[in-house]
Amino acid sequence: MPCIKAHTADAAIRGNRIVAFHASKQAAIEGASNTAALIGVSTLPGAPKDGVVDVVQSGPAEVVLGGNVDRGAQVTSDDQGRAVALPAPAVAAKTVRTIGQVQTSGVEGDIVPIIVSAGALYIPASS
Repeated sequence: MPCIKAHTADAAIRGNRIVAFHASKQAAIEGASNTAALIGVSTLPGAPKDGVVDVVQSGPAEVVLGGNVDRGAQVTSDDQGRAVALPAPAVAAKTVRTIGQVQTSGVEGDIVPIIVSAGALYIPASS
């Protein structure tokens, strides 16, 4: 059974998008990066600015993909609140926020089931 919490939307939040805490307000926004403080996935229909959005903070939900993702992959947010695969190691090490594990493979624009479980993962620098 999902854990769903209502949040005030600081800007419009679309349905089935990854949601993050606003940096300085008691409000939620669409996830905009893989380092944002991700909290869950919005339910349909989402919410307008200053409206109330229901956010699945743990358990099953559905999320829009921002690229090719394989079933079972841990995902994070792109700049539009869509689920994307974790980044590959780069020149500098980085800690990214994760939002859960997708249950079906898909491509950009697909809506797929996800088990929401917010966390963080350290990605070491490539050698």
